[in-house]
Amino acid sequence: MRAKVKKKTKTQIIKSKLEGLELPLVMSVAKNADNSSESLIEWLIQNNKQLELDLQEHGAILFRGFDLKDEWDFENVVLAIDKKLGETYLGTSPRDKKTKYVHTASELPSHYPIMQHAEMSFLKSPPKKLFFFCKIPPSKNGETPITDLRKVYLKLDAELRSKFEEKEVKYLRRYDGPNASRFSLWKTKRWDEMFSTKDPKVVEEKSKQQGFEVEWQDKQNVRLVHNMVAVRKHPITGMKAWHNHSQTFHVDSPRLEYWKIFARQKTIRSFAIAILISVLTFWKKLTVSKEKLDIHTMFGDGTEISKKEISHIMEIFWQNMNIFSWQKGDLLYIDNYSVSHGRLPFRGPREILVAWTD
Repeated sequence: MRAKVKKKTKTQIIKSKLEGLELPLVMSVAKNADNSSESLIEWLIQNNKQLELDLQEHGAILFRGFDLKDEWDFENVVLAIDKKLGETYLGTSPRDKKTKYVHTASELPSHYPIMQHAEMSFLKSPPKKLFFFCKIPPSKNGETPITDLRKVYLKLDAELRSKFEEKEVKYLRRYDGPNASRFSLWKTKRWDEMFSTKDPKVVEEKSKQQGFEVEWQDKQNVRLVHNMVAVRKHPITGMKAWHNHSQTFHVDSPRLEYWKIFARQKTIRSFAIAILISVLTFWKKLTVSKEKLDIHTMFGDGTEISKKEISHIMEIFWQNMNIFSWQKGDLLYIDNYSVSHGRLPFRGPREILVAWTD
């Protein structure tokens, strides 16, 4: 006699938090409920208004336990949440396109750390929302830490915070041309990848739209300089948040970040890379002028952001960072005006996909 199989009910969501973490809010499927992508899409459409309120409050939501297999499932679910998805990516990390709206999160080598940042915060109009999907979870490390940028804003030294609000941030970036390698120690992608063109005139036009000053070097490389705000108000709630790439692009940041990573991961590789980056940064600061650095940030008036000031910013991020391990099928939904993200180094296979709204 065959055992009776319990019929699954429609998707039922249970809200919870991961142990010891403030973020993200977890939405998991109830036992014996339907965990298919189709059922999740139906639930999202029916509960869209409440989902938006939850996102505004918490800043990040993790959907866990649903049967999401690939980029197509991911795209369909994301479109059920918000149909205003973006395709243009002017960020710095190399990405490969998977569908119309889905890209790989980053093609940087696994030993590269990606520091906490709000997606494309150096643009006039950054994406409002981000979506990450775990297609292949890493066996160890490779987490995508998230931090509440509203909390970072409040916990920063008040004098330094006011200084940034008044002066803003100046970004200096130099990109290699189409014939260069995709990877280098300090730069992350070529300008033809960033602007999706090999035509310098198109680069100049897109740069003008963003307020980038363009300087061509050796008819092959391009240097971009522009100022942008350090703090933004949320377009709906009006809450202020730390919203810039100052600590991400500063010349001292990689070595400071890697010593934090070594303290967490305690591996021979992280120790060796921390030493190597420290030595190379010291040499680079001795031999290269600030104007010729591949990537760097300053205050908007051209004065230097000191190592001490950058160290303080990074310390606040690490004190408030929420780090959790990926599980296959996880979908992380982020309010890009409230919560930052990053990536810790890893070994082995890992495939995280991303989509965003304009």
